[in-house]
Amino acid sequence: MEQTEIAREQGAPTASILAEQAWEGKVRKVFSWIVSVYLCVVFGAFPLYFHNYYYDILVSKYQFYWLSTVAMLASCLIAAIVFACMDLKRFGGAHVRRFLGAFRLTELKKQPFAYKALAVFWALALISTVLSDYVYESFWGNEGRFSGLFLITLYVLGTIVISKYGRMRKWYLDVFLASSVLVCLFGITDYFQMDLLGWKKGVSNEQGNLFVSTLGNINTYTAFVALTMAVACGCFVSERKVGRRIWYYLVSALAFFALITGQSDNAYLSLGMLFAVMPLFLFTTWRGIADYGILAATFMTVIKVVDTVNKVYADQVIGLGGVFGVLVRYRYLEGVVVLFWILAGILCVWKRKMEQTNPESKPGRWIWRGWCAVLILGCLAVAFVLYDANLGGHAEWYSALSQYLVFDDDWGTNRGYCWRIGWQSYRELPFLHQLFGFGPDTYGILTWDFRQDALDRYGVFYESAHNEYLQYLVTMGPLALASYLAFLGGACVRMCRKWKECAWILAPVLAVLCYGAQAVVNINLPIATPIMWAMLAIGLALTREEAEQAE
Repeated sequence: MEQTEIAREQGAPTASILAEQAWEGKVRKVFSWIVSVYLCVVFGAFPLYFHNYYYDILVSKYQFYWLSTVAMLASCLIAAIVFACMDLKRFGGAHVRRFLGAFRLTELKKQPFAYKALAVFWALALISTVLSDYVYESFWGNEGRFSGLFLITLYVLGTIVISKYGRMRKWYLDVFLASSVLVCLFGITDYFQMDLLGWKKGVSNEQGNLFVSTLGNINTYTAFVALTMAVACGCFVSERKVGRRIWYYLVSALAFFALITGQSDNAYLSLGMLFAVMPLFLFTTWRGIADYGILAATFMTVIKVVDTVNKVYADQVIGLGGVFGVLVRYRYLEGVVVLFWILAGILCVWKRKMEQTNPESKPGRWIWRGWCAVLILGCLAVAFVLYDANLGGHAEWYSALSQYLVFDDDWGTNRGYCWRIGWQSYRELPFLHQLFGFGPDTYGILTWDFRQDALDRYGVFYESAHNEYLQYLVTMGPLALASYLAFLGGACVRMCRKWKECAWILAPVLAVLCYGAQAVVNINLPIATPIMWAMLAIGLALTREEAEQAE
């Protein structure tokens, strides 16, 4: 083996090296095939799967996901054992030693920051479970939404296997979008109260309108559609082939329509994140600016279409409330749509002119910097308004938007109350539980003392914080929350650095960011959340492949 290693270093194409390289290629191909099948199942079948309609939608989705993931992990383990035996026989265990050597401390230190943060997050989840007064419940999450240590472990292992051993292809995203089209179409027909699937028979309209498509609650549905929208838009702006661009554009428009008619306020956060972040990538080229104009004009057009639909089919649709309800009733909406398309047309003509006359020309840096300034000023303005409405004593100035700006127990469909009792219960915990949390997905147990009060006031009790970040804080501690945010941030930064080498990596980046935005007011459920983790893993896998090609 020493001669082989010397020959390898000198680049000599010996027969043993060629045989070893061929064998390594077969090993990678097998693991890649396992990952491919798994991603097709998660992206293609998982969103559409159900067992007993909405009655057990959470349980059935959870079971489908964990069984699929365990099957994938088990397949990888069996393949690894078989290849290890073959390696011992053919190469004296050289590859096994090399694999095990990667777990030495010196080698682990070389891992990207995102993986280190992920390992810390899992370790803290384990500590939180072990130290919990409810170890069984913390492990399985059965008193919450099944997001205990077991599911967290599957997320982590799945991400590592996909990102380290998968070979990424853009058609994985096409599988996801094809499945999402059906999800969106079922959701839109539910908005028209058609109930094509027959899931709402015998259910009152008040209850039935809160459940949509094949995903369940409207909040979960719009979280999933936000992922669809982000992926479709990311693929549209990164694609150059006309046929595929048309496909991604149509899915983007459909996702806009589905998101608006989904009736959940978390859609505002996802849309805001999408249109705020895309210019940071697109405003460096004329094509990017034109594509952004097209998507913005399309979104405004969809709002107008929804407005028309609500008027023409007023007795057949559920109807809109909240911010979207205000937008569709805006008296000058039609003029705004026309203006957006005029601007988009001008940008497209200018882009074409610049490509023909000066292909190397790029927009001035001031455009990108100007957008950054707009974002900063926008954030400062929002912060000031929130301060002024809640602490400045001027809540009456914002009466039209008070339901969104003034925080009290009734804010966000009683989310203010849910957050308050979670924070109050957390502050009363012993220091060790404050540091490591009460145990993964034990929010309902943590806030047990408020259960009767919640039932008396709102007719419900809370098993989740309806805020993924607060959920991690009170159930797993501030260190776990920090490591989770570090993982998401580190992964996104790593993906963004590879954007110019692999343009479609923008799709998983936008998906993670849009999911992260709506997570401020939503629940971490094994329905939409697994898709986010899979997208994140795809993005990390692309960064690995780009790095390997650069070597």
